[in-house]
Amino acid sequence: MKLTVFGATGGTGLHLVRQAIDRGYEVTAVVRSGRRLPSAVAGRIDVVEADPLACLEGAVKGRDAVLTAIGTRDLSHPTQVCAESARAICGAMHATAGDARLVIASNSAMSPGAGDDPLTRYLVKPVILGRVLRHMLDDMREAERQVRASGLSWAIVRAGRLTDRPGKGRYRRAVDRNVLGGFQITRADFARAMLDAAADPTSPGHVISVGN
Repeated sequence: MKLTVFGATGGTGLHLVRQAIDRGYEVTAVVRSGRRLPSAVAGRIDVVEADPLACLEGAVKGRDAVLTAIGTRDLSHPTQVCAESARAICGAMHATAGDARLVIASNSAMSPGAGDDPLTRYLVKPVILGRVLRHMLDDMREAERQVRASGLSWAIVRAGRLTDRPGKGRYRRAVDRNVLGGFQITRADFARAMLDAAADPTSPGHVISVGN
């Protein structure tokens, strides 16, 4: 499988690249600076240095799947980094007229509902997390809207809090509903879930919620 990974130098993105290499995939990483990639990784992939809002056709042409783990750590200010990058990636994929699958990382706090326990559904997500994470969730919500409206083959992988603990090598998942008690997942296992969604023929058009 041929993959392009956006946000490859981030916490989740680096796991995506490493695990994709381990699976024997051909990987292209789109990064602002290739110097941020560990040399052991950079030497085994194609590296494209580019602004994620720039002309990206060459980075996505001929791919089987495009994965983006672009996000923000700044919870205090409005941001459009996810939405604007999603728009640019969708545009590039349309321009190449390919049939690659787009897999994006998102957050389950934006969608209280089926699969959640009552406390999480009616208090934790809409009242507490909805307030604390409002800027990030607004951005991710718009990114999801862009992807859904794109006409591309897409899958959205949502999770709660991402941790840097060692991966368990497994995760719980639910399709088009939330995972009961899915408050957190390791970045390694989240990356595994995104790669699984890229390869799973049943994932297009669905939201896949995951947790440890």
